[in-house]
Amino acid sequence: MFLMGDLRDWSPEPNGVSSEERASSSSSSSSNQAGIAAEYWQKAEEATQGIIAQVQPTVVSEERRKAVIDYVQRLIRNYLGCEVFPFGSVPLKTYLPDGDIDLTAFGGINVEEALANDVCSVLEREDHNRAAEFVVKDVQLIRAEMDIYAPYGRFSTVERPE
Repeated sequence: MFLMGDLRDWSPEPNGVSSEERASSSSSSSSNQAGIAAEYWQKAEEATQGIIAQVQPTVVSEERRKAVIDYVQRLIRNYLGCEVFPFGSVPLKTYLPDGDIDLTAFGGINVEEALANDVCSVLEREDHNRAAEFVVKDVQLIRAEMDIYAPYGRFSTVERPE
């Protein structure tokens, strides 16, 4: 398998003929070389599409991620009155099939510490809710400065019940 690149660097030399010898060959040979180059481009395009098909979001994964995001947004909005937004690879649709869902909550100025604790409490409460739309488990508040948009790290795992 290969990725797109300068295909001229690895195109086979027919019968060991050098580039200079090919340049002096007939026009029918030149059109044959163009056909070979087009064939390599087609193979490269097919390989690239195969890779993209393996890692791009599917309709099912998009729907599942949207359902989880909606669920967490409703939880946090209903209990805390804060807005929750996806960021990073999720809205860009550049996540891998098993990639996590990055969310950030906005609750006002200078409330990061209280908001982090409150979000953790809401998720812990949902961890014990047997009637929940999704199973929330392994709720942890990890105090890790990541960047300006997500200063408190990961909170929990959310899964659909089986």
